Amino acid sequence: MGKFGEELRHEGRLRSNRFRIDEILAGLDEEDRADLLSALKDEGITIAAIARVLRRHGHKISENAVRNYRELF
Repeated sequence: MGKFGEELRHEGRLRSNRFRIDEILAGLDEEDRADLLSALKDEGITIAAIARVLRRHGHKISENAVRNYRELF
């Protein structure tokens, strides 16, 4: 991949919704991080529920951000 392609990939990562979830995960303690990752993997827990709980805990996050992260899992 050339420099242009590398820059595009890097820029895309910086603006991705996944970054928001990664930022939240980085700020959680081990137990909460494990719980959130488990919820993201569990198709029985809805995207809306995950977003609601995160917002209730003071995190600014959209359902789309959760959906996009889950799709990349």
